[in-house]
Amino acid sequence: MIISEDKIQAADLGWDETVVLICNTCGEQFQNTAYQQSPERMKTDLKSIVKPLLGKKVRVITTSCLNICPKNKIAIVSASKTAPETFSAFSVDPSMSGLELFEEILS
Repeated sequence: MIISEDKIQAADLGWDETVVLICNTCGEQFQNTAYQQSPERMKTDLKSIVKPLLGKKVRVITTSCLNICPKNKIAIVSASKTAPETFSAFSVDPSMSGLELFEEILS
C-alpha cells in the first residue's frame, strides 16, 4: 500500500529530549486503595519537579498498558531522543514521590 506524501507529515514535538510514560492501567490493580490514583499523582509530582528544572526537555505522560504489568508496582518507561541507549523500563513502588522518581529515573 502506497501512501501519498501529503497524507503523512513530520510533526514538531512539544518536548525536546526525553519522554516518561507512566502506565495508568497499573493503577487499576490498587482499586479502592490509596494507590489507585498513583499513576496520575506520579505524573503531577514529577512534572512539578521537572518543569522548573528542565523546562520542555522532558515530557511526562500517562498511557494505557505498557505490557510490563508488574505486580503491586507501576510500570514506567523513559526514552531519550538524544541518547537512545538510555531507553529504560522500570517497575516502581506506587508510594514513590515525584522527587524520588526524578532522582532515580532522570538524573
